[in-house]
Amino acid sequence: MKILIVTQCFYPDVYAINDIVTSLVKRGNEITVLTGLPDYTTSTIPEEYRHGKNRHQNFNGADVWRVPVIARHHGAVFRSLNYISFVITGCLKARLKKWQEFDIIYVWGASPVTMAFPALTLKKKYRKKLFFYCLDLWPESVKAMGFKENTLPYRMIHAISKKAYSQCDHIAVSSKPFFEYLEKTNSISRNQMSYLPQFASADMLDRDFTKKPDNHFDFLYIGNIGKAQDMNCLISAIARLKTRTDTTFHIIGSGSEFESTKLLAKNLGADKIIKFYGTKPFREAMQYYNIADVCILTLDGSNHIGDTLPGKIQTYMAAGKPIIGALNGAGYEVIQESRCGKAVHAGDAEGLADLFLDYINHQNEYLSCGENAKKYFLANFTEEQHFKTLETILNDMISNKRKEEQTV
Repeated sequence: MKILIVTQCFYPDVYAINDIVTSLVKRGNEITVLTGLPDYTTSTIPEEYRHGKNRHQNFNGADVWRVPVIARHHGAVFRSLNYISFVITGCLKARLKKWQEFDIIYVWGASPVTMAFPALTLKKKYRKKLFFYCLDLWPESVKAMGFKENTLPYRMIHAISKKAYSQCDHIAVSSKPFFEYLEKTNSISRNQMSYLPQFASADMLDRDFTKKPDNHFDFLYIGNIGKAQDMNCLISAIARLKTRTDTTFHIIGSGSEFESTKLLAKNLGADKIIKFYGTKPFREAMQYYNIADVCILTLDGSNHIGDTLPGKIQTYMAAGKPIIGALNGAGYEVIQESRCGKAVHAGDAEGLADLFLDYINHQNEYLSCGENAKKYFLANFTEEQHFKTLETILNDMISNKRKEEQTV
């Protein structure tokens, strides 16, 4: 297939879309990417992408076209400007550039949903089907920024979100609870949607991440550090163990709440047993599984964003590590169903701390968790399963479009 992918987020920032593009190319597809400038890791535009540089690149066989954006910096104002700037420059690029022939448009639907608008411009211009991979829920996501449902900005964002979703030809959701939300909040027909969970590389299954015995307990968190991840709950739970000298919490990743999370840890005295590493490339981050006894997962439960099945759970499972979490929704259900660890509901810092102590005091109860995690991963989250399902959906959409054209 010839696929035109629209995503505001892309390499060199670390996102799952980078792996999706690479895999689609390896599977024999011709990929073109419309994206913005990298600014997630540092919140600023790197020098090598300023002043019109590197606007057209090749990434692992994909043809990449970049449009200028306002850097996200910090705070809701700059983040909003960042989102809006991609819509404007992305739509202009979509409209003015003569794109090479393609069969279908794919939108990688992490936040913001507004990244769909350049894709909608392409859909209208070239009369192609649009596939949307839904990883975040809008307008639900803006609640994390402080917008209330009864405010004018929220109602405007709701209208924009509904318009974006409704004009997509097919929406694949990464978490099953998304079905109900999109149906009720944005009036999307269930027939227009399908389930496509995120994947992790099966390469991790062949690696031995067994930790060498050292009479020390190491807990590992890898992923984004933002409001949706409820780092307050995690740090508050860790603080209850702050006097222990045999325990370390390793936190790898960055995001909008990175600095405030470090400050909270310091204020609660938990920084003595926490190591913050910042963002690491996937291959480099994998080495930390060798020192981990347990992986940690927390999500905010105050809204539907907490229903997300975060991609890190698949990676944790592939590494064969027990998982301890504080979350609701799909993530909680997967941990319970797979018997890969234990979880309390979102926001329960005391309960989460008790689970940390439960592992420390009863490790034997967790001996089968790693193997259970791998079995569940193989049954549900492999890369091959993901792309077989994806390519079937895309091929069907392309075939239906051609039939429609022949009928006309």
